[in-house]
Amino acid sequence: MKRLMLGIILFSLTVCAGKEKVPYLPPYEPHSSVSPRVQEFLESSRSLNWGADSAAASYDALGRKVKSSRTVNTHSFIPRQVKMNVQVSSLNIPKKDERTISAEYRYENGVRHYWLNGVSVSETDYFNSIQTNQSFYIPSYTASLTAEEIYSLLNGSEPVYISEIMEAEDAATYTRILDTTRVSTWAFANGYNGSGIGAYIAENGCPKTSIINTSNFVQTSSCASGVTRHATSMVRIFQTTAPNAVLYQYAQGESPNIAPYSKIEIGFHSYSVNGGSSYVANDAVLDNFIYANDIASFVAAGNQTSSTGSFYVTTPGKALNAITVGGVYPFTNNYETFSRWKNSEIENQKPEIATYDYFSFPNDAHFVDDHDSTYNGVSRGTSDATAFSAGVMADVLHQHPFFKHRPEMAKALLITGSTKQIANAVSFDQDNISAAAKGIPLYEDLGWNTRSRYWRGTNSCCFTGDSIVFTETDIVKDKRYRIAISWLVPGSYVFSNKTISQDIDLYIIQDGLYIAYSNSVDNPFEAVEFTANSNSDLKIRIIRYANSGVGNVALGYNLWYE
Repeated sequence: MKRLMLGIILFSLTVCAGKEKVPYLPPYEPHSSVSPRVQEFLESSRSLNWGADSAAASYDALGRKVKSSRTVNTHSFIPRQVKMNVQVSSLNIPKKDERTISAEYRYENGVRHYWLNGVSVSETDYFNSIQTNQSFYIPSYTASLTAEEIYSLLNGSEPVYISEIMEAEDAATYTRILDTTRVSTWAFANGYNGSGIGAYIAENGCPKTSIINTSNFVQTSSCASGVTRHATSMVRIFQTTAPNAVLYQYAQGESPNIAPYSKIEIGFHSYSVNGGSSYVANDAVLDNFIYANDIASFVAAGNQTSSTGSFYVTTPGKALNAITVGGVYPFTNNYETFSRWKNSEIENQKPEIATYDYFSFPNDAHFVDDHDSTYNGVSRGTSDATAFSAGVMADVLHQHPFFKHRPEMAKALLITGSTKQIANAVSFDQDNISAAAKGIPLYEDLGWNTRSRYWRGTNSCCFTGDSIVFTETDIVKDKRYRIAISWLVPGSYVFSNKTISQDIDLYIIQDGLYIAYSNSVDNPFEAVEFTANSNSDLKIRIIRYANSGVGNVALGYNLWYE
């Protein structure tokens, strides 16, 4: 009877609401393709004697399988000088450091403690040991190409996806916000202000230089849109939240080449494109960028301009490795009515966090930007929440270098530290069944009372059988705990298969009983919140339920306790 009951319990833990879990995932078989608009350009560029020079293909240019081999023209185009501005995205899985590494970190009484592969080490030895010479990876670029040049890329040895360049949709400081989120009272008061941390902002517009701190701002792009209210607001919010961090501006869209700037640890994208349900190339590009370069990137969930709209989280906020940010109105602690929340076709739960998004800088000089928009020191939207979140993370990295170049750790930490309840979270974000994005991150719960671990290596590393098992000690009865795991996935795999490449679950056991678990189907994270039943140790079991065999293990874990 005991075995029967155990079997029933384990079966119930492998099924989650809405979608049945399967213990296998599809393999990765990339092939080159184009977006529908690029296909239209190719069709309009063909000559009337189409077919003179051709090559066999089992896929059409849109990437659809064809029943029999057909021919695609590779040479006959008119007129040759007609070009299209496109984004070329690599579909190869980026290479990662394949060394097997496990690490643990605790911050106790103001002292940092590190363990590497189970051995206690000094901070200096820890960082010296994890250094890598891995080359910087840029998963996409933009170009102006003829139809002939596009076909040449499609017929090349590297699988690519070619799409049109998407234009962004344009989208209190509240001393109150800095106080409420504990940034001023816990970060600034203890000297943590982003010092030594670099961040990138993806933005086509320029900030008004008289408004911002130019000594901590580096303009690396041509600033095609001129001076804009939006860019000014984003830079102003970030610099107020992390005043000593250095911000590097790049154009939106293509992957920023941050290789020359070794101090860049995080980035943020306060713009939106593509408000539909599709996970598109721009999402995959950001996922590949984060996966390969280990840069924690924050993205706006997007602002819904019509109450009758779809409310899908906008691109590139659909990126699974990104930390997508929803907006909360500071006067009510409710989600903003315009903050997008609906999950994409991948069905992973977005956004992962939400925070305040209404900022006012009453002493800023008013001006009219190059697009006739008036800046009056006030800004509101999920873009603002994103810039603020990136600034908060810069302060965290100043305090805790352990989280540098560990985007999976950043997400786990922010989820466990989201402890201030959003009043209407359950009713607003109707397709979120996880513990994520139901609270606002508080700095005191990011910088203190946490325990952290990560595991890295090849796809076959780190799990014994299907599990990673360890014990958390010093547990206190009736105390509130939050635990999250997060892992990175290759965007190329998600783009081709519309699912994650590894399905990993989280189980918490105390006194021989499961007291909490999270086993979603499509999320690259799991999160639980519970109250300890006793002072007994917690047994943490992380199970890799399904694995495609594609991609490295890059798995982070964080525990917070009140």
